[in-house]
Amino acid sequence: MRIWGLLTIFAALAFGQGANAVVLTGSMTTNNSGQIFPGVDYTVPADGLTYRWDLFTDSAHPNAIITLGGPNDIFAIDKISNGDGTAHNVFSATDPNFMWNAIYAPGHTTIFVEADPSFNNCSGVFPAGVLCGRTNNVFGNSAALGVNVQDIVTITFSATAVPEPAAWALMLTGVFGVGAVLRQRRRMLREAQPSLN
Repeated sequence: MRIWGLLTIFAALAFGQGANAVVLTGSMTTNNSGQIFPGVDYTVPADGLTYRWDLFTDSAHPNAIITLGGPNDIFAIDKISNGDGTAHNVFSATDPNFMWNAIYAPGHTTIFVEADPSFNNCSGVFPAGVLCGRTNNVFGNSAALGVNVQDIVTITFSATAVPEPAAWALMLTGVFGVGAVLRQRRRMLREAQPSLN
């Protein structure tokens, strides 16, 4: 049991990052008078993680194509040092870096999104005028969600954080470590068995 506990911990470390920043969960039903269901609101978490959003149509519409509008409100708030340990906020016209990649397939659309992490290093004394913090904001406010059929379609959402390469490496290290412990334990048990001769 101890071995499985270790495996669970390693898996949690690998996959647990960003688990609380899930967006687009649940389901929604489109109306039958048009192809667009407006008013989908979402926020891309500003944590630097890549998220995979999966959108599925119901079984009655296996060939329907789902489209979701990309972020329509992207901005950053910069923290500029005053030179005395304090800082002031400046609205930045510079868009924070973000990624939006949609893959359309009948009955299933996959979207990968990522926004730069916000940061705040303004606790120390920086020279006046130096950028010491930034809040990145990527919103899809009342974004249009569409399907290419004029019918009542139920769309189901799911969202998961895509593990980074370092997280995969940590998980694989844990799995190989558990395997090594099991092999060592089996060898010790074989050696400890009394000889029948």
